[in-house]
Amino acid sequence: MQHITRVITVASSKGGVGKSTLCISLAGALAHRGDAVHIIDLDENRTVLRWFRQHNVDLPCLSVSQVAPADLLGHLKEVAGHANPPSIVLIDVAGVYEKALLQAMARSNLVIVPAQPSEPDLHEAMKVIRDLHELNDSFGGHIPYRLLLNMVEPLDPHYQRHTIAEVARLGLKRFETLMHKRAPYREAFLNGKPPHQSGEGRVSALKAVAEMDAIVQEIDKVLGASDIQEAA
Repeated sequence: MQHITRVITVASSKGGVGKSTLCISLAGALAHRGDAVHIIDLDENRTVLRWFRQHNVDLPCLSVSQVAPADLLGHLKEVAGHANPPSIVLIDVAGVYEKALLQAMARSNLVIVPAQPSEPDLHEAMKVIRDLHELNDSFGGHIPYRLLLNMVEPLDPHYQRHTIAEVARLGLKRFETLMHKRAPYREAFLNGKPPHQSGEGRVSALKAVAEMDAIVQEIDKVLGASDIQEAA
């Protein structure tokens, strides 16, 4: 049976929207259920790669590489061509608008667009989504996307409710699950452990794990629908 590697790009042309945090947390959730995950770090700050190396992250199911944006396509072929290729490749793009962003999206089975519930983040997210629509229209593709609202405040202030309502008004496809502002997501950069590997019974850790599990379930549904569409 041929192994199929699924590529998920975490895409935004804006820095500070939580791309690296999402990649690490999502990789931890996928590895926890037994998926082999590889993260390609395209950010020149090497946030994910530094996290992986500095903490000697001990997750047999997880590997990380860092390449120049110009080498992305060749590196993707190399990763998929391994004797034991990963089930999922996560691409953490740089927080700038560059050619590699479009190349990564064009090779993806799903594009996740993270955004804080604010007007500036939503504006940048819409640019990425618009470019993905143009890619699909130009090449007859069916690459799906989902907007992920993250760093969501638990008290749900007015500006946050307004942004979520605006997302609905614009008809943007988004994850039903919200990624709230929680300490375990940030602590992963201090202790090297995503929420699923923290082993702590704190309420905040349990909530972070539940959020990531729910996001993984939504991803499975999108990829499953994508498989059916490709077969058709």
